[in-house]
Amino acid sequence: MIHFSRFHSIQSKLTVTFLLILLPLVAVSIFANYYSQRVMNEQIGDRTKGALLTTLEYVDQLSKSMDQQTLLIGSNPNIVDIWSNIDNPLSPEHLYEIHTVQQQLSALTNVNGAVKEAYIVHGESGNGVSTVKGGIKWPDVKREFWFRQTIDARGGLVIYVPTSKYAGRSEYLSDDMIYYVRLLDVLGNNKEPNVMILAVDKLSFRTIIQHLQTTGNTDISLFYNDGFVLETNPLSEESRSKPMFTIKAESGLWSIQLEQPQFELFQLSGNLQRFTYLIILVSVLLAIWMAWLAYIGITKPLHQLSGAFRQFSRGNLTVQVEHKRKDELGFVMNAFNQMAASQRKMIEDDYEKELRLAKAEFSLLQSQINPHFLYNTLDSIYSVASKKKVPEISEMVINLARFFRVSLGKGKDSFTLAETALHLMYYIRVQQIRTDHFTVEIDLAEETKHLPILKLILQPVVENAIVHGLGGSPDEGKLYIRSRIGEAGLLLEVEDTGAGIGEDKLSEIKRELDGITSKTYRISQDSPPTRYYGLKNVKSRIKLFYGEAAELLLYSKQDVGTKVTLVLPLAKEKQA
Repeated sequence: MIHFSRFHSIQSKLTVTFLLILLPLVAVSIFANYYSQRVMNEQIGDRTKGALLTTLEYVDQLSKSMDQQTLLIGSNPNIVDIWSNIDNPLSPEHLYEIHTVQQQLSALTNVNGAVKEAYIVHGESGNGVSTVKGGIKWPDVKREFWFRQTIDARGGLVIYVPTSKYAGRSEYLSDDMIYYVRLLDVLGNNKEPNVMILAVDKLSFRTIIQHLQTTGNTDISLFYNDGFVLETNPLSEESRSKPMFTIKAESGLWSIQLEQPQFELFQLSGNLQRFTYLIILVSVLLAIWMAWLAYIGITKPLHQLSGAFRQFSRGNLTVQVEHKRKDELGFVMNAFNQMAASQRKMIEDDYEKELRLAKAEFSLLQSQINPHFLYNTLDSIYSVASKKKVPEISEMVINLARFFRVSLGKGKDSFTLAETALHLMYYIRVQQIRTDHFTVEIDLAEETKHLPILKLILQPVVENAIVHGLGGSPDEGKLYIRSRIGEAGLLLEVEDTGAGIGEDKLSEIKRELDGITSKTYRISQDSPPTRYYGLKNVKSRIKLFYGEAAELLLYSKQDVGTKVTLVLPLAKEKQA
């Protein structure tokens, strides 16, 4: 049988061919798209990093300005001398000098708008002066981390960024400020660790880095010594869950980081990328569409023809190829339809001849048996057996005579189920006398007794059950004959508790029976005619008489028993 898989079909080959033609274009488009995306990423990264480094230079300039201003204050003798060799700057005798220092601090810091407040703290006492708060008392100042760090710096500038956790512990430090701290006497060697502090508002740094924020989803973060200082636009968790473009630049202890959603930076390239993919998709769809057009015009008719040939080879003689073509393929389709019709008519004629021959053979066989001669002969045997006082032979002969009288007489093709059961009992009684080791139980549903069934349709099944089933069992067995109405029609069951059938032989019998259909009702000549003749004869007769819906079902298990079920459509029965 010719069979074409989907992969080897002409449609698949055409589609693959068109797609292979597009493959170089698709590959070049994807490579160009990837290359342009990489180049754009590199350019954006380089430009962004350059902008971040430029911004860090402004931050460094602000820090350098604070360095120069703290150095200027720390080397001013008018301020340093006042704080030298005093125990408590807030004592009454030093109030005038402290006020003078406060005025000088204000004058020096007012020139730089970034400085919001300036302190000078006496390390030993913790007292000091502020340009905003005036006199301050900071008794634990020597324990502060930044204070110890300033002492260790020995006149160097210390930048301190308090965290919000720390700022709550002090009334003088705020997390909104960045503090520049240096020893007051940077040129001398004062034994008192006095420090000066310049507080710069973080807004000054925010102003410097704010220009880098180009969209509402951009966040610029500033760090000092890897510690967080501020950010311009804290992003939500939802925004951060999306792919982000992140770049960081460093300059000394300062570093700055930019975060922005990738779709904003690469929106233009993304549009170009999507446009490229759209072109690829349209090209692929066009290739498939062209392959489909070729399939409709050329390969679909061939597929129809191959399908019709497969159905015809499977026995569907009524298959026809429907089309409206007037080209060469249409001529081939018309030729196939004519060939199929001619072949069907020839096969139907052969079947009709075989059917007439089978009926003629059966009529000839019946005509060769003279019923009167058979009845008279059996009556003679019965009379002799009675005279010789052999009751078993007498009963067997009388039952056999009654069985043949019903089988060959009356000229009818069918009997009611009740008549059929009575007829079967003649045969069963003969077998019971012969074997004398099984009982029979007949259970007919009341609504089935009047239904007509084909003559002698159950006798071969009962004979098999007695001879091959019960006869092959050493124990006493039972024979059951039942009837009922089911969804498929009239169900007739013949079941025995005999030897059963082995799995291999059961499979072989079922294969033989499966080859018999309403169109092949003649028994196959491939197997010996005597093999399973009874069951094959019954199935071929019910297929011929009742049609394809009729069925013979066989169930058996070794050493348990066998059950044969005949399924006869009711509509056909009523017509009979």
